[in-house]
Amino acid sequence: MNYWHLQLQPDDKLSIDTIKEVLKTKKAIGLGEYWEDKNGNPVSDPKYFKNDMKIGDIVMVRETTTPIALVKIMGDYYVEENSNYEFDWFPLRRNIEIINFYDQNIHQNLLNNILKEYNTKHIQASKTLTFCENDNATNNFIWQWHNLENKKMESQKKIDILKYKKQIILQGPPGTGKTRLAKEIANDLLNDNPQNLSPKELIENFFKLGKSDKIYNENFKNRLEEFYDFFPKDQFSKMELDDYCIGKRNNTNFCWWIEKGLDKYGKFTPGNSGNYVIYFSKTDEDYRLTKFLKEGIFDMLVNIQNALSDLAEKENIAEASKLFGDSFIIKILNSYYPEKYFPINGRTSLVNLMKIFDMSFKKIATIELNKNVQNLFNEYKNRYPSDITTLDFMHFLYSKFDLKKDGNLYEDSNELDVSRKPNLIQFHPSYTYEDFVRGIVATPNDKGEGIIYKAEDRSLIKLALDAKDNQDNNYVLIIDEINRANLSSVLGELIYALEYRGKEVDSLYEIDGEGNKITLPSNLYDIGTMNTADRSVGHIDYAIRRRFAFVDVLPKELNDDKIIFHKDLFREVSTLFIENYDEHISNEKVALKRAKTLSEEFRPEDVWLGHSYFIQKKLAENLLEPEDFRIRIDYEIKPILLEYVKDGILIGKVDGKAIEDYIKAL
Repeated sequence: MNYWHLQLQPDDKLSIDTIKEVLKTKKAIGLGEYWEDKNGNPVSDPKYFKNDMKIGDIVMVRETTTPIALVKIMGDYYVEENSNYEFDWFPLRRNIEIINFYDQNIHQNLLNNILKEYNTKHIQASKTLTFCENDNATNNFIWQWHNLENKKMESQKKIDILKYKKQIILQGPPGTGKTRLAKEIANDLLNDNPQNLSPKELIENFFKLGKSDKIYNENFKNRLEEFYDFFPKDQFSKMELDDYCIGKRNNTNFCWWIEKGLDKYGKFTPGNSGNYVIYFSKTDEDYRLTKFLKEGIFDMLVNIQNALSDLAEKENIAEASKLFGDSFIIKILNSYYPEKYFPINGRTSLVNLMKIFDMSFKKIATIELNKNVQNLFNEYKNRYPSDITTLDFMHFLYSKFDLKKDGNLYEDSNELDVSRKPNLIQFHPSYTYEDFVRGIVATPNDKGEGIIYKAEDRSLIKLALDAKDNQDNNYVLIIDEINRANLSSVLGELIYALEYRGKEVDSLYEIDGEGNKITLPSNLYDIGTMNTADRSVGHIDYAIRRRFAFVDVLPKELNDDKIIFHKDLFREVSTLFIENYDEHISNEKVALKRAKTLSEEFRPEDVWLGHSYFIQKKLAENLLEPEDFRIRIDYEIKPILLEYVKDGILIGKVDGKAIEDYIKAL
């Protein structure tokens, strides 16, 4: 496969929009010259177009120095007798497939970075048709643009499969980048930002173009009215212990409403009952204090009544701050004054929002940070009037940014990493259902005098609950080395839930107050990775195979200016596994043919050494990792190849040498 760039414009007569229309309707590119001049001599550009350009080559179509489209050659040259000089003016043609049109919002940053790197103002375009062979800004841009589109297409195919099956396994030999690909797929699924907009630009676009979820907002108003019926602002002095305390498995107490009853409209997580000061202990069948242990229960109830009265009636936080945490206070204020307090109450999320907007957050109270976000919302609403509410904005923020995680946002606003991240775990042979789904944990009892055993949700179910609470957002769990555990044992009854999303299944264990039902929502996606060369791992039975889509991730040549790819060594090692290397690299759809040095017991797709082994990363200041590639050859490539020989995977001779000696001489 070769790269070219071509000016598809006769004497500057056609607009860029017209050229795009020509490409879309005629599905061809070409030249307006004849193959030969008057004397019968080949004309240079048509000669290259006819003889040197091949099916599968990539061409950037341009208008002088402006990129228009990236296309793939799909057919041999031909002459079109009925060309229209005002439209498809070129008689000398090849049929093409459009890879993508140049989009300034998406591709301009890439182009600008390359132009800056090469210290030039625009792409070079000295001839009508140019073969890309030298290291310059134009060629580098074409290579990187095509690499970007390849990654997008490869990722999109896998995303389409994942959306259909809900769970896939990326399988392949070692070193093919399965975990990296899983993260890229997850990133595309979690972060829909094709224009590569900054966080502030994304937020501004939301207020310009976003729509309010009217049903969701109406449900919130109705839910608040129901809450006010139970707990009017002026009735806290009459509140009894049963009205306030959580723990009796009823849905009428104040703490239940704040934690559960209104959680779809701004989630508050107490962490433990300590936030509430008083709770009902199921173990002791009595009310307990979590702090102020020298005080009496009823004395503390009076203090809570007074603090909540001040908070709900007057927005006075002085007494409440002595008893409760900031998040609890903010959730209460937002419930009674939703127009004045923003529905995000966690300090980490609020601090991360301050970082996005380059606003101060150090030594600023959490409640003040909440007010700052509410003020920002009001400013955007004044600038872009709409029916968008604070709840709509909250949902947007959590769908676009990973606000809840400490450390994901840096204090330098130029280094913001606000993307949502997938959850990643790694299976191993001792991994169990109790590690992955739900298990029993031992905790001290309320008095600290004994042990209580209770069921607790694990990583999968915790993520499933988050996904169930936020149906508008996608959630991704990456399971690295998925086949190293006994999958049938680890998944248990979830084998059914994986296929029938939204259907309840009975867990082995019951969560206190919530029962033993488990549901996997449709917006939770699972991506597993599997090293097909590892024969020591657990067997994947047919029941599980039917519920996962298996996607091959095979070795390939890399073309990326951020790395040095040792293509010659990769080719040499690859021919130990396959005999049709050149044919397969040119067309990945061509089936692999086993090399004579690969045992017939093994498929090349399972053991062919991956491209990651043949990379040196380019670091800052012209440094490389590893600095000496010989280290990777001697301590990574050779050892695994020699292990293959020991296991009978690689056999025979190469150029008259025993294969073991051939590998040692690499």
